[in-house]
Amino acid sequence: MPKIVDHDERRQTLADAVLALIAREGISAVTTRAVAEESGWSTGVLNHYFGSRHELLLGALRRAGDIQGDLYRTILEEEGTGPIEKLRNITASILPLDERRLAMTRVFLFFYAEGAAEDTARGEIAGFLARWRGVVRATVVAAQREGIVSADLDADAVTVALVALTDGLALQAILDPVVMEAISTGDTAARCVDAAVRRTTEEAGAVGT
Repeated sequence: MPKIVDHDERRQTLADAVLALIAREGISAVTTRAVAEESGWSTGVLNHYFGSRHELLLGALRRAGDIQGDLYRTILEEEGTGPIEKLRNITASILPLDERRLAMTRVFLFFYAEGAAEDTARGEIAGFLARWRGVVRATVVAAQREGIVSADLDADAVTVALVALTDGLALQAILDPVVMEAISTGDTAARCVDAAVRRTTEEAGAVGT
């Protein structure tokens, strides 16, 4: 009887291997041979699922987005956590403070650069950002309903500004050791997130007046 192969699971395993390499050694470490060794599969198996290095990186990008989406759902469904705490957790989940988030930030930075010149990459990134804004906006609206964030603020404006601030902080952290050290020290990351939330809501309020 022929062996049943779960192709989705195999693609996921290979994408996870790419992310592990990116976290440990950076984008430049991703080669067909290196991913094959990392995953434990042969280069022949790998080439069956990903025809090029670029496809490997794109697979890693999509896998990172799926993992982040699962994390968002976990945060949103957590009982006993208020909307501001959920907003803080969602925002902090982007900061590159462990291997998973470091790999995610690196692969997104790679495709941000590519997306500036290429429509397919731009569409991938835009789709992820849209999902991220949707999660943040829902949490901002929940905070407004509870009276924690002023209902007079434009939820869309708060969302766009908060996502941009967090994204910028994450990208700067992997490029500038000073920023990485700052967000890695004690509860600095939490304070940065709180400051971003406070500044964003204040600026959104100022724009609306």
